[in-house]
Amino acid sequence: MGDRAPYFRAFAAGAGREVSSESCARRRLVLVFHSQSTAYFVEEINRAVRERYPSPEDVVVAGVMDLSFVPPLYWLTASLVTGQVHGRSMPADEALTLQDWGGLISRRFGVRGMGRTTTVVVVNEHARISGLYRGLEPGGAVLRALEEG
Repeated sequence: MGDRAPYFRAFAAGAGREVSSESCARRRLVLVFHSQSTAYFVEEINRAVRERYPSPEDVVVAGVMDLSFVPPLYWLTASLVTGQVHGRSMPADEALTLQDWGGLISRRFGVRGMGRTTTVVVVNEHARISGLYRGLEPGGAVLRALEEG
């Protein structure tokens, strides 16, 4: 903990908005690394965060969906489908779904094997990792990391 967060850059499904280390500078960031089966954690964490921090300008919540299993030939098609699904499930300005093509963001943050669990990384406004949680009940741990920042 306290290590500098790795550089990342991705586009949000549905919103098409670029989210990167630079675009989140001087803001707190919650990255929820998930698989298709644990995608519901993004909404759950976003709901808990928004109760305490209503503005996405204060805390950015983003799900990171590892799409390394998708061959590059199908990235455009998968991107369109992912955008349609995630664009309907949650307002894009509240919680974003980042498409992690090739699993690069996951690898940079040292996240492996998401399967049935999720990994959450909290980054403070100084671009330092202030919290790390792996498990099935991330809400409280995320809020504590945001408060302790």
